[in-house]
Amino acid sequence: MSHETLTFEHFKLPLENGLYLEGEVRLPAGTATKPVLLISHGFRGHKDWAFWPEVSGRIAGSGFYTVSFNFSRIAARDADGISPEEAAEAATLSRELADLEQLLHSLLEGRLPLAGLADTERIAVLGHSRAGGSNILFAAEHPEVKALVVWNGGAAPQPRQGEGPAALTPQEQAVREDQLRNKERFNLEEALSRVSAAALLIQGDQDRDALLQQHAGFREQAPQHRYLSIRGADHTFGTVDPYEGSTSALNEAVTSTIAFLQEKLA
Repeated sequence: MSHETLTFEHFKLPLENGLYLEGEVRLPAGTATKPVLLISHGFRGHKDWAFWPEVSGRIAGSGFYTVSFNFSRIAARDADGISPEEAAEAATLSRELADLEQLLHSLLEGRLPLAGLADTERIAVLGHSRAGGSNILFAAEHPEVKALVVWNGGAAPQPRQGEGPAALTPQEQAVREDQLRNKERFNLEEALSRVSAAALLIQGDQDRDALLQQHAGFREQAPQHRYLSIRGADHTFGTVDPYEGSTSALNEAVTSTIAFLQEKLA
């Protein structure tokens, strides 16, 4: 289905401290309800980073009500009157989970665009990089989520090598402290083993060693889920920002994701 046949609407959800969630809904034209996919960008990305607009359109065109959005840390970069401490806290995994919670509530309460076309009994989530980890945690804590897809995801960003805590930026320090405070909650392998939703974890075999090791741990501790290793794929499936077009690795990730979601949410 071509992008010209998609319906597209922007939204902005206000939060506290002048923050907000901003995003778009894309879905095929027509009056039938569609299964929902909430799409989460990575820690250093945003909703319009590189492949996301194209990926959102391709998945929407395959029959989904897709919601792509910016986490509130994006708004925190430019917010007026926000303190440095509040801006740093906006970058934590806890804040990412709170943002997903707000987005889910807005969906269920009919506050997103074209809400009448969203089938809230069929909700899936897709997260890349760190958001893959937050989506695992979110799916483990929210039975409303019926399908989970993770792209090269899980571990939180690591502080610069060889740097002590005193040398960290306020954002890095906030992320680190959040990880330490929530060590048990943020155990991704254990959380994935508890996910009742159908799950597909896609991992490029040329990604960082930490993520490859984590993917192996996922397979060992949660063998009930589905796993796909993409040969030759790095952390961004061979793409760059500004976007120069899709790659065979990205196409494999998208095609596999669509087939999985259609199978599980049909």
